[in-house]
Amino acid sequence: MRPHARPMDVPVSPYGHDRLAYLLRLLRPAPARWITRAQLIAFESTALTDRHLAELEWKLESDARFRDLFDADPIAAAETNGMQQLARALEHEIRGLISLAERVADDSGYRATLEADPLTALHAEGMPAMTAEPLLRALAVGDETMAKLPEVVAHEYEPLSQAVRLRILLLGSTAVVDAIRARANSI
Repeated sequence: MRPHARPMDVPVSPYGHDRLAYLLRLLRPAPARWITRAQLIAFESTALTDRHLAELEWKLESDARFRDLFDADPIAAAETNGMQQLARALEHEIRGLISLAERVADDSGYRATLEADPLTALHAEGMPAMTAEPLLRALAVGDETMAKLPEVVAHEYEPLSQAVRLRILLLGSTAVVDAIRARANSI
């Protein structure tokens, strides 16, 4: 504290700490969609650029050692190669994919929706059609659900967002697919 500064006078609350704790426990937890959206806002505010993604794609295409490292642990591969910002984005996307896998495993209503119309259910989660097949394979859904996917996915008119490009790369990683399967093992 500065020598001449005085502490602020904060009025004493009529509620004690125990009463506040009790009242907070009465609140329902935030819906999962709110949490996911808040995480997306945090991700979208990072300064990840197309250059970062292009560098990652180039490294995956041209460097077999990096490709093996990425397959085993995408975050560590990015960090080892000095791609700290990209590593944070990869970590965020992996958490999102695992969160979706947990939702599929824990929410029978969502699982039924996913099995009935996988493209619509995944689109509502921000997953475009081109990520549906690798994601559903990672989730180890049944053949009946896989059969509901179109044979050919027409390319969308809009360019892929950075998040979608990262998801596509991550769904090609053995480590990420294993983590998704571990969370969705009750399907």
